[in-house]
Amino acid sequence: MKIKKVDISGRSNTIRMKTSETAKNVTMAAWWLADNDVSEAEQLCSTTAFLKEQQTWRQRQIAVYARLYGNQNLFSFIGTDMSRIGQYQGLPTDRPTFNLISSVTDTLVSRLTQSRPAPVFLTDNSDYKERNLAKKLNNFILGEFYSTKAYEKAEYILRDALVTGTGICKVYEGPDKKVCLERVLQTELFTDLSESMYDNPRQLYQIKLVDRATLMDNFPKEAKQIALAAKATPDGSPDSSKTVSDLVMVVEGWRLPSSPDAKDGKHSIAVAGSVGTLVSEEYTKDCFPFIFLHHTKRLAGFWAQGVAESLMGTQMEINSLLHTISRSIKLVGVPRVFIEKGSKVVKSHQNNEIGVLIEYSGVKPSYEVAPCVPEEMYAERDRLIAYGYRQEGLSEMSASSEKPKGLDSGEAIRTYDDLNTDRFAALSRRYDNFFIDLAYQIIDLAKEICERDGAYSTVYPDKNGVKEIDLPAAKILDDTYVIQCFNMSSLPRDPAGRMQKVTEMIQSGMITIKEGRRLLDYPDLGQSETLANASEERIFNYLDQIIETGKYNPPDTFMDLSLATTLVVQYINLYVPAKLEESKEMLLYQFFNQIQMLMQAAQPPPPPQPAASPTALPQPTPQSPLVPNGANQTPPQ
Repeated sequence: MKIKKVDISGRSNTIRMKTSETAKNVTMAAWWLADNDVSEAEQLCSTTAFLKEQQTWRQRQIAVYARLYGNQNLFSFIGTDMSRIGQYQGLPTDRPTFNLISSVTDTLVSRLTQSRPAPVFLTDNSDYKERNLAKKLNNFILGEFYSTKAYEKAEYILRDALVTGTGICKVYEGPDKKVCLERVLQTELFTDLSESMYDNPRQLYQIKLVDRATLMDNFPKEAKQIALAAKATPDGSPDSSKTVSDLVMVVEGWRLPSSPDAKDGKHSIAVAGSVGTLVSEEYTKDCFPFIFLHHTKRLAGFWAQGVAESLMGTQMEINSLLHTISRSIKLVGVPRVFIEKGSKVVKSHQNNEIGVLIEYSGVKPSYEVAPCVPEEMYAERDRLIAYGYRQEGLSEMSASSEKPKGLDSGEAIRTYDDLNTDRFAALSRRYDNFFIDLAYQIIDLAKEICERDGAYSTVYPDKNGVKEIDLPAAKILDDTYVIQCFNMSSLPRDPAGRMQKVTEMIQSGMITIKEGRRLLDYPDLGQSETLANASEERIFNYLDQIIETGKYNPPDTFMDLSLATTLVVQYINLYVPAKLEESKEMLLYQFFNQIQMLMQAAQPPPPPQPAASPTALPQPTPQSPLVPNGANQTPPQ
């Protein structure tokens, strides 16, 4: 089957199908089953061009949502829509004076991103090796989040989900052979709508503009065909071609395998306008290298609904009311001077001077301001704004960082904060699951790099600075593990609410005062908290080295020996039943015995006992032969 080449790049960057016959052939083409690289590249580009042409309406919708949020059109963001903002006359007149969609979006982003979900690897009914593996994986994934700036990028991805409906993050291997994260716009991805009706597409396509020199450096063997590729522009506006950059359109496609044993999975990369593929390899994973964060899932289909779409009607009505109010004030709400016809009033005396004398004869002029806007119109505006906030589970006070009057106690602040958070708990849960999926994909990609290169390391930040963490052995990673997500701090953010919660935990005996000071996390307590916990951290360090590497550091008198006794007993009870090696078990016992010896040596010797004086032995009671034997016996006491 012959597939005609489709122009996916060039001056306009608009993907057009040559004929209807081509479109018909494209829908039947299976690019992942092509016989050679040239045919595979042509079919991949043609399929992507077909989907892009058929889904132009989706890109236009996304452009509308982007304009509602920030007055920027993602469909043609270098055209006349943005050039108007740079004009001397100022901003365009169609910008609303109150942007409800922007306020709701920014409020939700601020609320959800204040907590940093931390994925935690868990093991069930496992020995100490698997527990130790889970601990290393926890440190490793936090190090990867730190090096890839996952939390910073998640903020933009969450905003994309709220505005366009779906935020997208791509996990890929960077030029430095490290895991990298990239924010992907929804306008770059395409999937067949019929195939994704039930939210499980088997094919996914991405188009992206890439610098030609960078692409040639990454694929030196295909440098000649990249050099011949046509220059691409971001959009079809005349201004987009006025650029000094040299960009080419790259098309990347994924086909998931039909079953775990099937060999029809495929991953290919091609450049529009060139011959052959840059990458053509078998794809064995059961998911795409993307993590999708959806705001509100639709009843059918893959792409979700965002805040901009759900509040678009309310925003349009608010814009109409604000436009009417503005025109009414400008037309009617201007002060006017009424002068009776025939009155002799000097018009030059009507000025802004202070204490001016106005001369008149006849009827005195009157100054009046007509009521221009009825109160019902302002009430309707406020009602629509409050309705928009309530629709997304917010309140105007939370959007403006205000709390109700009389809400002063820590318990009241905490309860009010929990109520507001529960109203968008579903979105918060999806935000947590986003980091769980991200952790799985990062571990899988890092494991592939480790198996290929023999090693993989990352930088893990802790309270003592940063240290390099190696990925555990790849063969151990084949064991099953489960990831759950916990917030790094579930305490209230307000100081009064945090103090109240920590105080309750101390009073109930759940934590100690020392742990309570740590949970308060006040900046002025940081140094004293570090010094107070130094002894405990040192004991943990010694015991962890025994468990992980078998290295032994003996205790000394500078330790808190009582605390060390408690902790080493807990380590013995935890790790010995979990199949700990006998050599490490003996080191724990040795650590315990040396602690007891140090504690005994630290005890003062007992005071000397005074010498006891000799005491006389008691004499027996004299007995008389005249008294019968029964009478001579000592009476019972």
